[in-house]
Amino acid sequence: MAVAATATATALVVGVVGVVLAVDHRRRTGSDITSPWPSGATSSATELTPTPTPRVPQPPPLLLPNMRSLSASDLQIEGVGSTRRLRFAASLANVGPGPLILLPRGRGGCVTGQHEAVQVLHRDANRDGKFQRTRDREGSRRITGCMLRHPGHKHWHFDAMASYSLRRAGSSRVLVSRDKVSFCLRDNYKVRGQRVVVPRRHFGRCSRNSQQGISPGWVDLYKADLSGQWLRLPANAGSDVLCLDLKADPLGRLVETDETDNATSVAFRFDGTRVRKANSSSCR
Repeated sequence: MAVAATATATALVVGVVGVVLAVDHRRRTGSDITSPWPSGATSSATELTPTPTPRVPQPPPLLLPNMRSLSASDLQIEGVGSTRRLRFAASLANVGPGPLILLPRGRGGCVTGQHEAVQVLHRDANRDGKFQRTRDREGSRRITGCMLRHPGHKHWHFDAMASYSLRRAGSSRVLVSRDKVSFCLRDNYKVRGQRVVVPRRHFGRCSRNSQQGISPGWVDLYKADLSGQWLRLPANAGSDVLCLDLKADPLGRLVETDETDNATSVAFRFDGTRVRKANSSSCR
């Protein structure tokens, strides 16, 4: 009897201690030790719905220019002493949806006597893919090269706007070249066959502190009689078909829609001071 009583008393004590410990654990941890859910699991009724991530509206896309050299025209032979020069007219067209705009600023990383050029890009406010000067505001700026005063033209140019070179048809070896041709960028005439959304000429001044550029659908023309519009003809060219290659933005300094369509070629022969056009497919 004494043994049974002792066992009963012990069981009661253990039970009471267990309850006390369980209650204390629940108070300290906030957990329900009688929960029917396995450890680490929760009821679907108590799962929290994740807060949706707010969507940040994307800014309108940039309206970029697309610079392209048009085929050289008005090819002429000029004799200077014993040297013959090929003179030609060169045209830079902007066939992209946005304007090419360059602003002058301080010297920056340019040499003495020059100043940096900043390309200004606009955003398409109503997302219609067309530039509207009164609506499409400035979106970003980037330093893109240098501006210099051209001694022959007596005004300011953007450096390295084009390159000119000569080679024989069917060959990639350059015979003579001018790798960095500077331009005063302005609107001269509209691109033929392209619908123009900027109806009037906008760019025209090339002073030290004025902005330069080419509007969408416009062309900057450099005539054959201007200073620097020539390449020396190789003395041993003979009657070979030559390729006159022109390329816009040869150093890739400008941001534009397409970097692969900047170049063009014209095939020709010359005899004395006479120039004859040839099949341009031989220059591809």
